[in-house]
Amino acid sequence: MSFKRLVRFVPESDSSKILLGEPVDQEVDVGVATKKGEKVEVKVFSGKSALEPGSLTDKVEKIERVLSPLTQTEAGTIRCIGLNVRNHFSSEIQR
Repeated sequence: MSFKRLVRFVPESDSSKILLGEPVDQEVDVGVATKKGEKVEVKVFSGKSALEPGSLTDKVEKIERVLSPLTQTEAGTIRCIGLNVRNHFSSEIQR
């Protein structure tokens, strides 16, 4: 894979599409910029999945909406353990 910062997004040009791309400006914080309403240009990749992004095309799009990197079907089950899990176990032991 030959990208540094892959973004899954809905383009301004067609809100029915979902594309993958890399910001033209590598310094821009995509999340902050889109939240502020700033236009972020993205170089589009040919693939449809972050797991298989394809190759870089010559197409450039502007982001209408940023999406999660993976779809629900690609993510499967996510389990998270917070840093405070030790506190829960130690309080159970003290009981």
